[in-house]
Amino acid sequence: MATRNLTMVVNHKHYEDFTERMLDITPYSMAEYSKVNMYLHHDGYPEWQGVQLANWVKANPYQDSARVAAKLVHDHYYDSCYLYNNPNEIDHQYTYIIFPGDCETLILCYDQYTDKQVFLMTPQEILNKYIEDMDYTNFADGETRLMKCEDPNFTN
Repeated sequence: MATRNLTMVVNHKHYEDFTERMLDITPYSMAEYSKVNMYLHHDGYPEWQGVQLANWVKANPYQDSARVAAKLVHDHYYDSCYLYNNPNEIDHQYTYIIFPGDCETLILCYDQYTDKQVFLMTPQEILNKYIEDMDYTNFADGETRLMKCEDPNFTN
């Protein structure tokens, strides 16, 4: 069974604006600010996709959200990956929002099925909590998700 997920990229200033006004941050509240809405059909649970994103952000510490969005699509693309205009157009369990900016990048994980936030953490905090003994993509060495999926020895 696939754990469908979606990754959004939203500039950190929108995160700050919502928290200053004490508004809840959800995928719905961030939809209009997202630079990309990338759907992945498999492995969306925090122990895999959360860790993949944390590792990726650490290897790509960019501040510009448009650059982050473009690089994310390049590095995470595989055959069951699609882009959508609106994050609400596709059924999926987990939505991840990457908040790059001048401050430390944050990643939010939201469970669409329970309508609750799973975490809002720095990449290192995600790794400390969720990393397991799996064969994650080595983004720091230039590996991409497509390369990993095409490797005949790959299993996760």
